[in-house]
Amino acid sequence: MTDDETHHPRLVLLNEADGHIEGRAKYHKLLFNYADEEADETALTFVREERGPYDPGLSQAMQRYMDLGLVEIKEDEEPHKVEQTEEGQRYMSGYERAKMRLDESFRQTKERIQNTVQKHGDKSASEMVGEENVQDAKENPMRKELE
Repeated sequence: MTDDETHHPRLVLLNEADGHIEGRAKYHKLLFNYADEEADETALTFVREERGPYDPGLSQAMQRYMDLGLVEIKEDEEPHKVEQTEEGQRYMSGYERAKMRLDESFRQTKERIQNTVQKHGDKSASEMVGEENVQDAKENPMRKELE
């Protein structure tokens, strides 16, 4: 089992992005950059879509987080905003405190996600699509799982 499977990088990424990410495309590209640039091993998988790498598990994870009341998606404007709820903030505060005490490897995962957010968090999805690693991934056939 990789650390990602027990560290919930999708939720930690949202928390490290101050609880909001503007648009699903940006969320996918941030996750891809984390997996591509920072993570030694990751349980996240990506397939090639029109705008580059896409995490097919993100939608299911977001639905689960919404069902738990941790996340809400504001679809009234484009791009859709993914936001952590107050309950999500409280949950992540307790989750991170517990993981830091009980799981030595969590600190490394959190630092790697922080690095990704610091490096790419202020960029738009369009800017990230233009980056070399995303362009390289776009050279794969559509819907092909990326390695």
